[in-house]
Amino acid sequence: MARYTKAYSSLIVRLDEVETLRKIALIKERDDPIGNSQDISALCRGAVVLLSSHVESYIKKIGELALDSLYTKNVSRSTLASQFFYHISKAHINELKNTSDPSKISEKVFTLFQEDYEFWSRNGPFPKQIECEQFNKGFSNPGFNKIGSYLRRFGYESYKNDLKQTLSSDYMAVTNMINHMVDTRNKIAHGDPILGKTPSEIEDMVTLVKLFCVKTDSLFAGWWKQHYCGIR
Repeated sequence: MARYTKAYSSLIVRLDEVETLRKIALIKERDDPIGNSQDISALCRGAVVLLSSHVESYIKKIGELALDSLYTKNVSRSTLASQFFYHISKAHINELKNTSDPSKISEKVFTLFQEDYEFWSRNGPFPKQIECEQFNKGFSNPGFNKIGSYLRRFGYESYKNDLKQTLSSDYMAVTNMINHMVDTRNKIAHGDPILGKTPSEIEDMVTLVKLFCVKTDSLFAGWWKQHYCGIR
């Protein structure tokens, strides 16, 4: 069995982009920190945006591995969490929730049955693959609470407690950095004129984010194997 999921291995490759920006910023910082301050700031801001994007993509990809495994390994639906099915059909369900006219409700129910009825059973494996894009909708800006909520879509309720036990004394530093990364990324996106990071700060951020992701990878893959099937 592989040590990590393909999602985590792919993340490590993509983090090379962040490291490239950090190294260029570091060279400029050593050469002329004052004269190159604008370039250094731009490179570090870009590194934060990329890092946040790659973490978001990683979390979605580990979820997609789980979704694909249900179909490819013929896993029974009998023990899947109830909320799991909601996220398969949430576009249709949310439209129903926001509709009051009986005739429109009926049409939307017909559409739900026509497009998703095959998924809604507790018996046997899924007859076709789940649409990952639909299931992942609503997850973005990967703060720690949002990541926990995303993993609960699969029924993984003990993730936060498991991570706390695994990280031990590093738990607060790691989870705070995940939230700080997202907060910094959002401020950059909204044009915060005074926000800046140094190459050293980017290095610290990447170190803690990688620790968070590798532990999350191990926990989720282990939990999924225990309850359904392997994804490593």
